Amino acid sequence: MPYIGRGLVQGNYVKLDDLQSQFDGSKTTFTLTSGGQSYKPGSANTLLVSLGGVIQEAITSYTVVNDQITFSNPPTSDAQIFIIALGSAVSIGTPADGTITAPKLNASFGEY
Repeated sequence: MPYIGRGLVQGNYVKLDDLQSQFDGSKTTFTLTSGGQSYKPGSANTLLVSLGGVIQEAITSYTVVNDQITFSNPPTSDAQIFIIALGSAVSIGTPADGTITAPKLNASFGEY
C-alpha cells in the first residue's frame, strides 16, 4: 500500500544552476540542473523561484514536468533568476508481506 499524505522530504536546500544564459525573450521551457546534472524536483511546489527579483507562484507562473521548468511568460534576456529546491523526496518503501503483526499496531486499532 502506498504512503498516504504529503511526501516526505529530507536534506539541505539545493541552489539549482543558473538559467539566465538561456533566456532570449521567447523561450519558455528550460532544463533544471544541479552541478550540471539533471534535477527532477518532486513537484513545482518544492521549488522557490525568483525571476527578476520577484518570487514566482508555482503552477500559475511556472510548471514542472520531470526536469523541465516551463514559465507562463518567456523570461527577458536580462532577467536575473535563482531557483532553490526545498529538500528532496524520500522513498519510504513498502513493508514486506507478513512483517506487520498485531503487537506493532495500536491497541485500539479497528475499534470505534
